[in-house]
Amino acid sequence: MTGTVLVRPVGSADADGVWELLRPAADETIGMGSLPRSAAAAEQLCEASAETLADLATGEFQLADGQQRRLLFVAGDPSEAVPFGVTGVTFKNAVPNLSVRVATSEDGQGLIMRSSSVPWTRTELDSTYLGPQARGRGVGSLISRGRFMLLQLVRRQVPATVASHLRGRFDDDASAPFWRCFGRHFAPQWPTSAAAEAALADDPSRLALLADHVLPVTAEVLESLGRVNAASLPAFHVLRAEGLSPNGMYDPIDGGPTLAADIADTATGRNRGHGRADPGPAGPIDALVSVATVDGFRVTRTGIEMTESSRIRLDGAVAAALDVEVGTLLAVSPLEARR
Repeated sequence: MTGTVLVRPVGSADADGVWELLRPAADETIGMGSLPRSAAAAEQLCEASAETLADLATGEFQLADGQQRRLLFVAGDPSEAVPFGVTGVTFKNAVPNLSVRVATSEDGQGLIMRSSSVPWTRTELDSTYLGPQARGRGVGSLISRGRFMLLQLVRRQVPATVASHLRGRFDDDASAPFWRCFGRHFAPQWPTSAAAEAALADDPSRLALLADHVLPVTAEVLESLGRVNAASLPAFHVLRAEGLSPNGMYDPIDGGPTLAADIADTATGRNRGHGRADPGPAGPIDALVSVATVDGFRVTRTGIEMTESSRIRLDGAVAAALDVEVGTLLAVSPLEARR
């Protein structure tokens, strides 16, 4: 992996590259229901994402009650057809959210877990997948936090609450132990969490089978509930650094936690600034740098220097990758000082 890594929304022409990245990763993407599982699904998602981006760019984006719309991002070298990673966001307006919460029992003698399905309006952070060549190189942090730079540009159009449902614990056989503790009691026709996920993907209305149930919290439940999957721990730490916090909701399939915050209260929202591009030597400030427009949005992580005249000095090669020239308006969000 060489050159500047950019994160950008997909276009309809990206479908083949997205599927080429995901096709060999079926075993690694178990539980990542927001990612396409076929070439046809990748094509449909890329087309829908391009339509969403166009509406956001023109200010015509709207959500009816019960509606959801997707926006997919890729990270990669602009010169390569297959991306290094893929992620997304889903905008939901009054869409039911099935979750489990833990509370004191009514007799006051123990803890219970209670499932419920409540309409909730949010900007949902979808699953992130990185190809093997991109892991351990900071691409995961870039693609995860880069989404927030675009969300800041459109935050008056999209739901203000940003939430992420992280995967919970899975055993070696790819089954979630929390399903044995909770869901299998009410949907025995799905003996494993994988069977439940497949059935619910085919017919989301079946989620109603898992709502409005109460079970005691046992030692087995405590062992399986709320623990973030090892593969998702890097994402958990990135989102915590961005300002999201656990909100007490757990996934009814795998017991993973939900993190949430207001878009304006995220680190990107608090620290973001603007300036004019001034290509030159890289500066000492580690920052996310993006084009400050929705149409043609691109973001990368690089060293910058902010001058007194509101100029943003960044490496000339990075400026070329972003397709900006002297004086182009940029958005920046400093991360930490480089050592």
